[in-house]
Amino acid sequence: MKIRKWMGYLSPRWRAPQPCEACGRPFTCGAHIMGCWCMEIKLDEAARAGLRSRYRRCLCRPCLERLARAPEPGP
Repeated sequence: MKIRKWMGYLSPRWRAPQPCEACGRPFTCGAHIMGCWCMEIKLDEAARAGLRSRYRRCLCRPCLERLARAPEPGP
């Protein structure tokens, strides 16, 4: 495994940008051994489960914040 990849586990600044699955814009995931900014965004378990079923990778912060503000679909 490359040193840069190992360093990416310690700090996001060592990671290469990846496309957001929701919008396609490049961004760098903020996850590290202490957590991630995405855990700061308030989503209930149903919303998190829905996102996990639609996306396999991380979303950029603007998309995740937009999805957190989106109203729940009505019956």
